[in-house]
Amino acid sequence: MGMGHVPHEPIRSARESVEFQRPQHRRAATNRSVTASVAARVARGKWAEDLVSRWYEQLGYVIVARNWRCKRGELDVVACRDAVLVVCEVKARASNAFGTPAEAVTLAKQLKVRRATADFRASMRVSSDAFAPLVNTVGSVRFDVACVLGTHLEMLENIF
Repeated sequence: MGMGHVPHEPIRSARESVEFQRPQHRRAATNRSVTASVAARVARGKWAEDLVSRWYEQLGYVIVARNWRCKRGELDVVACRDAVLVVCEVKARASNAFGTPAEAVTLAKQLKVRRATADFRASMRVSSDAFAPLVNTVGSVRFDVACVLGTHLEMLENIF
């Protein structure tokens, strides 16, 4: 039996025209959830830096700088006590789902913090800041990592 006439050309042209409707896909607004997650991450980081600063102040340290930036990187918390300059890298996580906060301080990050610390000390030598005399009398530098997991603070002193 015959199937009728079958044309030799395709029904649709190779290039679709406006007369054929394409399938519609509905998507959720991506910028809303991304903006909310970024804002939450920034707020968690600021809260963790406040927590670490209070911890150092309770132990008698003087907070010299917070979020100090240069071309080579950023120093989260810089504190000083008894001729020891303490540079603390703060890592905050809501959970261990993507690794512990301490695992985020890689060798490359350690090198970046060390280089930024050298720039910080150089800038303090020529600065007229109130903390400049305190920083210029420093005998040694210590690098700490503050791991904030949820609301729990764990300090790793002299870690690198």
